[in-house]
Amino acid sequence: IRPIVQDNLNAVLKVYRQCEDFLGWGPVATASMEMVLKDIEISQHEGGVFCGIYTAYGKMIGIVDYVPNNFEGNPHAAFLALLMIAAPFRGQGIGTAVVEAVEKEIRKSGQITIICSGVQVNNPQAIKFWQDRGYRIVSGPILHPDQTTAFDLRKDFSGQAYAMPRL
Repeated sequence: IRPIVQDNLNAVLKVYRQCEDFLGWGPVATASMEMVLKDIEISQHEGGVFCGIYTAYGKMIGIVDYVPNNFEGNPHAAFLALLMIAAPFRGQGIGTAVVEAVEKEIRKSGQITIICSGVQVNNPQAIKFWQDRGYRIVSGPILHPDQTTAFDLRKDFSGQAYAMPRL
């Protein structure tokens, strides 16, 4: 997992195209470079880290985007914004490994006690994926400006010294 640089944009688009079944759950089912650039811009604006997921041989097979801290102004909250694994690589535990690695990275500071995310209500496989990894639905369904309808998710980390306000 490493941040995307300009030279990676074509590989990112290739991953997006291999995830059009996922994109089909939303308002725009066809991947484009415009979509990739917009997602990267949104990530940067929100303080995110937009990363490629690579095989040991350097082939990009997925995307993960996360806000490592200060989500919605809360210094103890992070946000997992996007996880896409290219279709040929799904069902091999890669998504789980990526979520665990991102959670570990996010929690290194010792300040993060919750990680938030979201999942589209019309994607039951994704809902199960997140719930199986300890995320719970805390609100929704919510209609977002991009016309997707999603549940808000949250994973609390017990044993932390910080008291968290309810989101």
